[in-house]
Amino acid sequence: MDGNIITIIIAQIFGIISWILLLYSYTKKDINKLLFIQILVCIFDILSYFLLGADAGLLICIVELVKNILYYKTDKDDLIFKISIFVYLLIGLLTIKEWYASLPVIACILDSFGTSKNSKIANICSIISNSLWAVYDILILSYIGAINDIVVVICNISILLFGYSKLLNISNFRIIKNNRLNKNTLDNIYKLDYKNFGKENTWEKNYQMDVYKRNKDSFFYIKYDNRFSGYINYLNIIEEEYNYLKSLNKMPSKINLDNIIKFKKNKKAFILIETINIKKEYENSQTIDLICKKLINFIKTKYKQRIFINGIISFTVSDFEENIYKSLKFTKIKELDNNIKLYEITKENIKKYYLAK
Repeated sequence: MDGNIITIIIAQIFGIISWILLLYSYTKKDINKLLFIQILVCIFDILSYFLLGADAGLLICIVELVKNILYYKTDKDDLIFKISIFVYLLIGLLTIKEWYASLPVIACILDSFGTSKNSKIANICSIISNSLWAVYDILILSYIGAINDIVVVICNISILLFGYSKLLNISNFRIIKNNRLNKNTLDNIYKLDYKNFGKENTWEKNYQMDVYKRNKDSFFYIKYDNRFSGYINYLNIIEEEYNYLKSLNKMPSKINLDNIIKFKKNKKAFILIETINIKKEYENSQTIDLICKKLINFIKTKYKQRIFINGIISFTVSDFEENIYKSLKFTKIKELDNNIKLYEITKENIKKYYLAK
């Protein structure tokens, strides 16, 4: 058999694997699992384009992989979009030898623009983008890739016409680890806390930053359509501080910074979930379920890292927070002033509800 034919067949096999993984990824409710599978999709796409000698498609798939990780991990969507435009144009200048090599470049510029906007614009851009990819894949003999593109186009048209698609089973919400607390994030947190909790229950920005510096492993950032919509802040505190907080009859306005410590392997951990806050329009059963899954995964991960959580407490300021803790099987241990409640889950119940196989 001719070597070129064998290469094309292997490329199609990689395309089939990519397609199967893509469809499988859409069955995952957990965004972290979905993204991990879609990273594998990108890898098989890269292998397929490499074997077909499709330089434009190959380079763009590599850039897309990096770009999507950055979209997920940061809140710099506009900056990422601007940089990606420059990179796509550079790829175009280096690789366009035939007219059709320009199609993936145009497609990715559209897709990048859509991803930085709301879900409706993203869907429209995705329909056009994947249509261009389908034409490109047919012309470079990536027939499985073309089928995949067409399936995505059909799915996005269905979402555009009928709204949220149970077929895709994907939420526009993302809960990500916030690795860097910057001024923009601080402003968003302060405004949201002030609006939902009032000034008396809102930390000053400088103090929030001081708390963060004591434990940088302390924030989850909630996004909707790649934009800030809420956050989760938790702190690892020493046992004495944990017991002190449990003894109070009033929610403290601040935490002693010296009592905030980093997580350590093979050590007991005592956690204060300081705040779970989200924009009012997103306070619903869907986001409660999503936040609960994220917190359960967080606890399981800590145990896998041999960080043994001996207890978690939280002062609830809102009904939304209280509903989350009820869903997580926390116990209300006391009611404080101003309708604030103190909830706790012990290490025994952590093992019973989250770690039991």
